[in-house]
Amino acid sequence: MRCYLRRNRRPRACSSCHEVRISPHVSEDGPICGECAGVGKSGCCHGCGGDQQKLHGVYCAKCLLPDKVRGLITDQNGQPHPKLKPLETYLLREDGNAQTILTWVLRSPMAVVVKAMATGNTAISLRAVAELPNARATGYFAALLMEAGVVPVDNFDRVRLEVWQRQFFASLTKPDERSLLQRYAAWAVNPQFSNEAHLSKTDESSRYRQSKAHLIAVTEFLQHLDSLGLSLESTPQRLFDNYVVTHRRGRAALTPFIRWARNQRLTRLRSEYLPQRSPGVTAVSEDQRWEWVKYLLNADDLGFAARVGGLLMLLYGITATRVVTIQLDDLDIDSDTIRISLGSDPIELPEAMTSLVRQLLDSARRASTGEHIWLFAGRKPGRHLTTAAMTEPLRRRGINSRAGRSTAMINLARDIPPAVLASLLGISIHTATRWSALSSRDWVDYPRIRLAE
Repeated sequence: MRCYLRRNRRPRACSSCHEVRISPHVSEDGPICGECAGVGKSGCCHGCGGDQQKLHGVYCAKCLLPDKVRGLITDQNGQPHPKLKPLETYLLREDGNAQTILTWVLRSPMAVVVKAMATGNTAISLRAVAELPNARATGYFAALLMEAGVVPVDNFDRVRLEVWQRQFFASLTKPDERSLLQRYAAWAVNPQFSNEAHLSKTDESSRYRQSKAHLIAVTEFLQHLDSLGLSLESTPQRLFDNYVVTHRRGRAALTPFIRWARNQRLTRLRSEYLPQRSPGVTAVSEDQRWEWVKYLLNADDLGFAARVGGLLMLLYGITATRVVTIQLDDLDIDSDTIRISLGSDPIELPEAMTSLVRQLLDSARRASTGEHIWLFAGRKPGRHLTTAAMTEPLRRRGINSRAGRSTAMINLARDIPPAVLASLLGISIHTATRWSALSSRDWVDYPRIRLAE
């Protein structure tokens, strides 16, 4: 009976009819459903009668979810909170995603926060979410609230940076130091964030981490000056230069602050250093690049997002940051071909890659929890895939996407003039010219070639 009940909870492919349904019976070929066993439907949900969903007791997730979500947003008077009703509508809009949402409702620590919001113990705002300790879960929860329309769309990474700043500045004992850092953060650091993070083409979570590290580095520098009995105004240039040399990444961390302080007439210090020499471009052989391309075209054990993204990097030299921000509007799809607009001129994709893009779009529609604008939709509602999620599966299979991209760019720059390359890939003419120089191709004869055509 224990084995029967265990099989009775979770659907699997029936060995006889090959349909995915609850198959608690056994044959010589494997588990089979009740109809193929000749006993009629067994293991059906008592609510909808379906046998293709995981059962929780005698009900499936689709039947359990409405009551669970309604209980989550109900206030102390037994009524659904009016501000949280859009969240209920958002969570219940698709039956196919019921199991995932039910798991979130039952297990996520953020579900407890929803209940606290409904009962008035927690404010319904992004700032209240940012003050919660679980950073990874709060990012998803904030995106969920914005997509559902519970709170206005805002940059959650900027909000949680402001929450961290308030706590960090409160720990500083020097009022003058605290006031200076608050001014710098308000006028120079926080405005760098976009207004709507989920539509941003930059990694705002990375900017959040970098901003924290930057403010900590500036604070350490100011505290070092205070320990020497100096201020920004009285610090000699030689002491600042020595500090930069003896502290790791001092130049990168302090240059924006020193330039801001100089513009504010708070110091005479200068933070102008010769640019570091580029370590060079890491590339691979053409044979290796095409071997990776062939692998991605046939790697059925790899997700479509990683395969399509990897091919875009290996064939067209696009950065991972640019790949993940490709929008559905950038695709021109007809019955035979797909054209992608990376710059001002569209590029027609090869036939084999067109097939993969269609499969990616089909799989995204089946797994979708609503409308989205990204070709590579991420796990957070309304957000695109992260660069790490794109490149990590490739790295585990020995594909160096960065080196492959460099090889692709060198070859493209060798065959295509910089002006044309810039318009095709959406890069600056300066970047295209640098790649052309790296490829050792001289395009001084390009005007003559164009006139000859």
